[in-house]
Amino acid sequence: MTFRILPALVLAALLVGLTGCDSLLETEPQQSVDTEVGTSTPEGIRALYHSTYNRLTGSSYYGERLMLAGDVLADNAVGHPTTSGRYVSEPQNSLGTGVGGWGRYAQINEINYALKYAPEVEGLSDAERTRIVGEMYFLRALAYHDLVKVYAYEPDQIVDGFDLGVIIRTEPTETVEQADFRPRSTVQDVYNLINSDLDEAITRLSQEDRGNPFFGTLAAAQALKARVALYAGEWEDAESYATAAMGNTSARLATADEVPTMFNNSSDPTVESIFEVRFRSTESLGVNSAISSLLTPPGHYDVLPSQELLDSIGDDARAELYPLDTDIEEYGGEATGHRMVRKYDQSVATYADNMPVIRYSEMLLTRAEARAEMNEDDDALDDLNLLLENRGRDTFESVPADLIGEILEERRRELAFEGHRWHDMKRRGMDIVKPAELNLPVLEYGVTQTLAQIPTSQVSLNPDLVQNPGY
Repeated sequence: MTFRILPALVLAALLVGLTGCDSLLETEPQQSVDTEVGTSTPEGIRALYHSTYNRLTGSSYYGERLMLAGDVLADNAVGHPTTSGRYVSEPQNSLGTGVGGWGRYAQINEINYALKYAPEVEGLSDAERTRIVGEMYFLRALAYHDLVKVYAYEPDQIVDGFDLGVIIRTEPTETVEQADFRPRSTVQDVYNLINSDLDEAITRLSQEDRGNPFFGTLAAAQALKARVALYAGEWEDAESYATAAMGNTSARLATADEVPTMFNNSSDPTVESIFEVRFRSTESLGVNSAISSLLTPPGHYDVLPSQELLDSIGDDARAELYPLDTDIEEYGGEATGHRMVRKYDQSVATYADNMPVIRYSEMLLTRAEARAEMNEDDDALDDLNLLLENRGRDTFESVPADLIGEILEERRRELAFEGHRWHDMKRRGMDIVKPAELNLPVLEYGVTQTLAQIPTSQVSLNPDLVQNPGY
């Protein structure tokens, strides 16, 4: 007998990686949709579509950890002297404190449902059908890249021949019989899937949605393609897709005057956002999980910018994103005399901030790095100088001796606390010099902590799932 698994359920005991128990068909307001409605009606497909976006807001993903943990694991952050117990082990790079996010497979399963059934559901216009499918390919590529960059080495940075990526699932798990155990695919196979998905997205998406970065667009797919190429060391693709993304978006580079407030936009997207995760006032993660709570008083206020990051920023326009808490009147007695991260300031609602996932400045720096790698130094310097000028920094009059090093340092300053620092250092095979105040040894590339630990419950459950080395 075949047992049908409702999309509204996740069978954690059977599905590798599908660790959530929330409804797989949720939107605003949250509601359950049975199998027939969810896969055979326009309303069900639309509910499934919105749920895939809503899952991005979780605290394990863009709601908090994917944006914050890497900076703490690397060199951009330290713990507050008075702590609630959160983010205590991450500055020490204790075993098991990687960025995480294995539960992303719940979203992937929803996406796979949409990709299977949206093409055949009656009642959707051709334009809506094409757009939904294109966006689902974009979101699946994003999910798999977020997983593989955490749990595996990049294709050109393999250590000791360990080339395992993550588990690939491209069909929805609909029945008990389909809830099979699978091994990890190779890193290259995962990258091949990501690029294939992005190619599918790019062929279906158009510039008609260019004014709405809260959803996958042509520019967003091209930008992610550029990011993936950068991680893989495919410099020509990184340059060409970054250029295309910047040309197909209404996002633009913020001026120095705009920088201090550009992340505080209430329900509007950041002026630089090519893709941004939107929160609604009802989606607050609360004091225990929200990124604003972990970075600012009167929440838990557990994470501070490192002095090395602050020194690198100096007095350019971004310095105002790291004010003394005593200078913020509303913090009053909660202030402790430290400079804090104020990119996330509860601008949507209490403990709710929109999350910029791909910004124009990232694409500019991606193109600069790719051009420098291809020895197009003058063009790379033009890109770097454009950003420096718009951040109130002195520009370079000639190509610096370590152009790539300067670009990476600018990525550190510009993209701090947006989920990049750890992964930038990892994809370059760099050792991490920990902040001086932590008094810790250099974290060498290739040590156990370079790759996150796959949840032990999943490894125990699945005999084909190989744990990362050292765990």
